Amino acid sequence: MDIQAEINWIHQEIDKVKDPNFVEKLKHLLLTTNSSSLETTDAEYNIDIEKALKSIQKGHFHTEDEARAISKKWGRK
Repeated sequence: MDIQAEINWIHQEIDKVKDPNFVEKLKHLLLTTNSSSLETTDAEYNIDIEKALKSIQKGHFHTEDEARAISKKWGRK
């Protein structure tokens, strides 16, 4: 695997992102990946669940068929 090629591809894909929710999730992922403590506390876990439920209530979700279609596009240009 050429790590630099992978990083370049990720940079290109991130430049295309317009969804603030995705940006926030990506930011959280990077912060937790780069932190010294990778364990999620119960409180953090519960907060994530509450945020997810609120997001779903606002209609921010994909059907199973939509999710499958999206996943088929991953890694393809």
